Amino acid sequence: IDCIASTNEFRILWITEPWQTRLSSMFCYPTRKYQKFWPDYNPDHTNFQYKTERDDFRDFLFNFLKRLYNIIDVDCIISAHPRYIFDIEWGAVSTQLGIPHILIPRDSQMASSPTLLTRMTDSYKEGVPKFKGEHIIIQSELDKKVYIDSGYVVPEKISSLGCPRMDNFLKKTKERKFDSKNKRKKIVFLPFIWDSYFEKSDLFSYIYEVNMFFVHFALKYPELDVIIKPKRKVSGSQKPILIEPLKDPSVELEKIPNLIIRSDLDLHDLFPDSDVVCGLNTSALLEAAVIGLPVIIPYFKDLQNPKYDKRVFYKDAFDLFDIARDVKELESLILKRLHNPMIDKNVMEGRNAMFEKFVSSLQGDATEKYIECIKRVVSQRK
Repeated sequence: IDCIASTNEFRILWITEPWQTRLSSMFCYPTRKYQKFWPDYNPDHTNFQYKTERDDFRDFLFNFLKRLYNIIDVDCIISAHPRYIFDIEWGAVSTQLGIPHILIPRDSQMASSPTLLTRMTDSYKEGVPKFKGEHIIIQSELDKKVYIDSGYVVPEKISSLGCPRMDNFLKKTKERKFDSKNKRKKIVFLPFIWDSYFEKSDLFSYIYEVNMFFVHFALKYPELDVIIKPKRKVSGSQKPILIEPLKDPSVELEKIPNLIIRSDLDLHDLFPDSDVVCGLNTSALLEAAVIGLPVIIPYFKDLQNPKYDKRVFYKDAFDLFDIARDVKELESLILKRLHNPMIDKNVMEGRNAMFEKFVSSLQGDATEKYIECIKRVVSQRK
């Protein structure tokens, strides 16, 4: 939404969550502590038990929004996630009132692995009510399968237009150059986040081994900068397995000057100034790959279990990355790539095609496409 707002093509009014909650919580049909749809709280689900509360909420919204739109000239409603109860209800009622609801989901990369694709399709089939708005704009053509096959939306009401967040990144890094002898080399590590696709008991040793490798690598090579960039938000079940391996009592992290562990770094600022990127199961690897950075995936023994074959992201495209099968090979590949960072032309062609398939057009024109689509949807409703 920031990309769309920055064009000054629209006036964007934002209702904050506290105000939206004040207007909605007294009617919130599951319980007041829930603000997301779950299967049993899905109005389309056979076990839904809150029809009266939902009808009261919609009656209130219809009258409230009708008066609001008489005061404020609103052309469309935009929301960011199909699980948010209040957003989706506002959108459905607004569409009834002639104000189109456009859903621009923040989730993407649903086709990154066969397991994720199946799970997301099931979630849209059972976990959220069918879309009652006017249009959905998603990033990847591959993700359409989830929305359409689940019955969440009809094909004519969804468009795949890329990722506006990538436009400036692509333009800024188009002429990326391998720089100066005096610049300190930077290795970026994006820690693997355990989730319900993987068994924690199987992979704790893997995560410990990989995380601690980068700590000891920083100690061994003080002339290099090692940057560990966890995701900003880590859920309670994931936090221990991510943080605990870095709490080795024999190592004082704060006393390693070339080791930086920060979740607030912007990868789009970090990547152009980096030399090697390592990580697993994150779309950020595609962002690093498309600008020509060496990308190394730590694919160690624990992950090579056949039961994980359909859970690892981009498994069919491993030939576009460097694959390290143990810590020794990981160290060797990092050092090799620091001295020889150039990516083969055929590999870069494959990376570019993959980026366009999963993320966005290399033309950097996604924002323009979103604006055109929003204007079209609004004009068709007038």
